[in-house]
Amino acid sequence: MKFSLALLLSFGALGQPTPTPTPHELLTKAKHLGLDPKTVDQVQPLLEQAAQAWPNVDPRSLEYAQTLTLLGIVKQAQSDLDINVMRTDVEPLYKRALAVYNRSLVPADPLELALPLELEAAALATIGQVEESELLKERALAIRKEHIREMQQGEKAIPAAYQAGEGISAPVTLSRTEPAYTDVARFLRIEGKVIFRVIVDEQGVPRDIALIDDLGYGLDENALDAVRAWRFKPGMSGGAPVPVIAKLQVDFHLP
Repeated sequence: MKFSLALLLSFGALGQPTPTPTPHELLTKAKHLGLDPKTVDQVQPLLEQAAQAWPNVDPRSLEYAQTLTLLGIVKQAQSDLDINVMRTDVEPLYKRALAVYNRSLVPADPLELALPLELEAAALATIGQVEESELLKERALAIRKEHIREMQQGEKAIPAAYQAGEGISAPVTLSRTEPAYTDVARFLRIEGKVIFRVIVDEQGVPRDIALIDDLGYGLDENALDAVRAWRFKPGMSGGAPVPVIAKLQVDFHLP
């Protein structure tokens, strides 16, 4: 008796049917492969299969929202920001992901929610829905600002500082560390700048770092990690070092 290859592959060594992978297993495998041009052909079908299965398994699962977000990222990377593709194939995935987050029985971590908010905001801006885009971007920015504050909890605070000018010299950068890219930002080839308001203390160390202009995608947090390692010649007043307020720009560029 002859069996088709497909039938043989569907049974294990003892003739038992091979179990269908759960959407959790599919998502886990996709995450393990990562967002990389070399693995995207393997990742996309896993995410598509998981996205189809989640509504029948747990339509309110946070992992369902994660699946939709990752699938949107994959399709966005392939779209080359074509407006029609963004409108029909990409933006609806981000919108569905946010809808799942909103109705989930388990509240999403705000930091996890920030990424789909940023992705949906960018997609809406691309297809011309600017007003709705700005509202989502503001929500994401508020999350990033709060996280930047939380990352500095317990550090020395500066009670007062000077503005440069009128006898107060500005701090001068002596050394700087370049920021790292996140996997999502690298995969989507995100470039731009992050701007912080800081106080450079009398030892030339940046303190009380506040996010002014964000880039999102986890790059703001990586920019903070870099800036904390920067060192300065402190601002001076009458020949003595003083704490001075400064704005710092961190640039993200891909080769």
